Amino acid sequence: MKSIILLFLGVAMVNVTADNASFDFGSGKNQINNWSVISDNVMGGVTTSKLEYTENTMVLSGNISLANFGGFASVKTAFGQFDLSPFKGVKIRFKSTNQKFAFTLEDKKNWTLPNFKGNFSSSKPDTWEETILYFKDFKEYRIGEPTGNKLEETSLKNMVRLGIITTEKKEGPFSIEIDYVEFVK
Repeated sequence: MKSIILLFLGVAMVNVTADNASFDFGSGKNQINNWSVISDNVMGGVTTSKLEYTENTMVLSGNISLANFGGFASVKTAFGQFDLSPFKGVKIRFKSTNQKFAFTLEDKKNWTLPNFKGNFSSSKPDTWEETILYFKDFKEYRIGEPTGNKLEETSLKNMVRLGIITTEKKEGPFSIEIDYVEFVK
């Protein structure tokens, strides 16, 4: 069992090294297709969300519901060790509709402890765009609420999980299709 867990964690972080720092999503050979969907259902919410992999992308879609104090959907890596200290930020190629998003960084496994978010949104719905989010602009959140703190550079060395989450708590359908996530120096 321990070997299986270690193998799974190794697959989750295979592409995050100083020389090859990207997640190229899709169902094709050598593409990443092991992120998982996590929505407000884990806390009693009723948002519906699904994760699909096309040949070259990852698609998170569904319907955000604010019932039962819900209002979010996300995709995340498995827990692992991600040293992002060699990088200044993250570039995302995506297209989306009807929702704002954030790239998330977690340095603790306990979901009730603070994590860090860099916000982004589409300027033209359902059109391919690239955005760069700089780590110096990431803000700390605790259970979805800002703490007023920023991401400290020393924390980048010890990230345990990465993800993308809806952020505006707006009811209704949403979709984000992600081609790749690439860390930039």
